[in-house]
Amino acid sequence: MAAEANEFRMRIIQRFLFITIDCLAVILVLSPYGRPSEKQDDQEIRRGLEKITRVYDITATQLADPTDPEKAIYEGAIRGALSRLDPFSVFLDAEQSQSLQQQQRGVQQGFGAILNVQAGSVTVLQALPASPFGRAGLGPGDRIVRINGYRVASMDLQELVEVLQQARSSRVRLSILQSGKVVPQDFEMDPAELPSPTVDKKFLLRQDVGYLRVARVEESTPEEIKSALEEWNAKDLRGLLLDLRDNPGGALEPTVAVASLFLREGQAVVSLQGRAMPEKSYVVDALPLWRNLPLVVLINGRTASAAEIIAAAFQEHDRAWVVGEPSFGKGVVESVMPLSEGAALALTTARYFTPQGRSVQRPLPGTALAGVLSESGKKFFSDAGRPLADGGGLQPDQKAAAWQLDPWTETLGQTTAFVNFAQSYIERHGKISEAFGVDDSVLDEFQSFLQQAGVLIPPQSWVTSVPFLKVRIKTELFNLVFGASRGDEVEAGGDPQVESAVQALSQARQLLQLKEQKQAQDAVARR
Repeated sequence: MAAEANEFRMRIIQRFLFITIDCLAVILVLSPYGRPSEKQDDQEIRRGLEKITRVYDITATQLADPTDPEKAIYEGAIRGALSRLDPFSVFLDAEQSQSLQQQQRGVQQGFGAILNVQAGSVTVLQALPASPFGRAGLGPGDRIVRINGYRVASMDLQELVEVLQQARSSRVRLSILQSGKVVPQDFEMDPAELPSPTVDKKFLLRQDVGYLRVARVEESTPEEIKSALEEWNAKDLRGLLLDLRDNPGGALEPTVAVASLFLREGQAVVSLQGRAMPEKSYVVDALPLWRNLPLVVLINGRTASAAEIIAAAFQEHDRAWVVGEPSFGKGVVESVMPLSEGAALALTTARYFTPQGRSVQRPLPGTALAGVLSESGKKFFSDAGRPLADGGGLQPDQKAAAWQLDPWTETLGQTTAFVNFAQSYIERHGKISEAFGVDDSVLDEFQSFLQQAGVLIPPQSWVTSVPFLKVRIKTELFNLVFGASRGDEVEAGGDPQVESAVQALSQARQLLQLKEQKQAQDAVARR
């Protein structure tokens, strides 16, 4: 759990809420939200700079072994000082800063393939049509057997990951065994700057229910959502599921733009308050394109920052029914300030508040965010008068649990057993059809496969996990035969939280009716 929490924190650090700052400032203060005088500020900064300069001089001239004092300051002193403030203020070296800029623009360097990587095996799950892999005619089921002369079969998982990461930076030579062939073919290709969509899953769950998973919020996100809805002719949809689970946030302007696709003109989305910046509110400034489309938003404990802003705005304006689990609780803003040598500083400079004035930031003991929640006892309500929870993180309107797995099933799900079985199943039976379903005979084969691999199967665990096993087996088979997009559809179709969201569309429609009634009442009251 500690490793998972740390990994998620790093994702948030890498995809935080951006505000453009035109000046460079490094401010050392005791509390980021206190308001000392400018004279006190100047004195604190001078004393801090004098100490840093003195330490830098001593390190450069007196240390027993030669070292790079600048690196010591950047990698040690600055990172250490920032870590005492909050988990989101960080120093970014040149490589991290460049990666962040690429991500903000919605691009990444690579070959355009989704790969399944495990010890001794790399399998293609999907290739983008205009990418180096796509142009080479590669696709689902193809296996990479050599990378720049290194045999994949002889490498463990860590070695494979390192080799693949290195290969993304320059021309690579791959030996690939394509599906249905017995002799590998060599390919040489150069990495390219490829679009990195933020809406990474989009399909119709049913003929009239759309599903969009937003992985993060960047410049391209509003247009990606708009394009998908226009492609589906959204006026004919019975509802839309907007999946913000595991979304760590992103940029401010597109966050407001996403909300503006569904909210009414003039409605508030978010407001910012910070010591060094004036309070600013963001409202919808254009007519919404889909103000009457029933909307359900999915959140979980890894929904954070900009994603929480969107969900909270929809909830408070009674625009969407929120389903899932309480969100992460990140309600602060980082400003990215460029430094020399391509490095940058991400510093927490403000807090954001929902249209009703709620802060979703959860208290973080031992940091400057330990006492962020108000103790005024103020109660919050939606536009239509629904009570709203306050206390760090966003509470869903309807709780829905993810897969409830026992330890054996959870551990099995983290192994490569399902992928390995899918590959062996295809080798024995050939490619499956779109109508394929996992019946008892397939489950029996999977059970025999596990037993031959030496996996002990507790009888009760097997019985209770059958629904999950069926979804995972079918997902991996569809990944290999039809590509990752079709596998995503299978996975979402069997997801218990997604199923709860589909059923909650009736609640979303009731919200629209409630909102219309409230507007009518307000109109009468104004006469």
